[in-house]
Amino acid sequence: MEFSCTGPPTNFYSNGNFSDEENGSNGEGEEEPALDWEKEMRKKVEEIEEMRELEKKAEELQSKAEESESEDREETEEEKRMRVRKELEKVAREQAERRETAQLMFELGQKAYGKGMYARAIEFFEAALTIIPRSTLFGGEIQIWLAMAYEANNRHKDCIALYRQLEMSHPSINIRRQAANLRYILQAPKLKISQEEMVTIPLIGSAYDSYAATWTDKYKDKDQRLSGSTTNQLPSSRDYLADLLMWRPPVGLEKNTAFWVALTLWLGLVGAALILQR
Repeated sequence: MEFSCTGPPTNFYSNGNFSDEENGSNGEGEEEPALDWEKEMRKKVEEIEEMRELEKKAEELQSKAEESESEDREETEEEKRMRVRKELEKVAREQAERRETAQLMFELGQKAYGKGMYARAIEFFEAALTIIPRSTLFGGEIQIWLAMAYEANNRHKDCIALYRQLEMSHPSINIRRQAANLRYILQAPKLKISQEEMVTIPLIGSAYDSYAATWTDKYKDKDQRLSGSTTNQLPSSRDYLADLLMWRPPVGLEKNTAFWVALTLWLGLVGAALILQR
């Protein structure tokens, strides 16, 4: 009696492009954000990949059941079905455990990469790839990060080789596009800029010093001009006394008593004022 666990596997990666098929199924009235749509698509891809692995395992179990059918005729069809079901459940649990372990290794590799520990990140990414198949979407993402870690760890040839491999053979068009773009950025010719084309930015300190020196000289000259004008407007007491000693009375007032009395009083007041000022 022939046993069949499931139908033929779905050819999800036909033509190497799953984004176009999904976009065709989503109408223009899609109102969910692009990020939620991308997460949903990724979840569907992972479920389909797991289903394909389960289908392969079911085919193996079915072939084993057919081989043992000729040896043991006493096992009923129901018992065979239960045995295959238990085997599939066991395989599903093992796959979930492996995926969790690979996810943990992938996250540890990302953290190590963010901290600049590129050699350690390479170890984590390579360990995750021993669990996750490289042809899956998750395996492609791990390889993209592994290539970036190669480049950061001065392994340029390994990085370019991995990008080319992903670009040429990975089933996911998204992974192929990312690998092609990153490889193009790394291999793009570098522009040569001459000394005349470079922009020179003066140092802040030198500019400030020149400004401060200009400001000091400017206001120093201004202060000197102000002090000079003040000196001219207010002559010193020495010059005033010299002019007073050289003064001669007008003609005809030498014998005028009232004039000399007034002059004496005035000189006394001036002398007292000078003494008090000191």
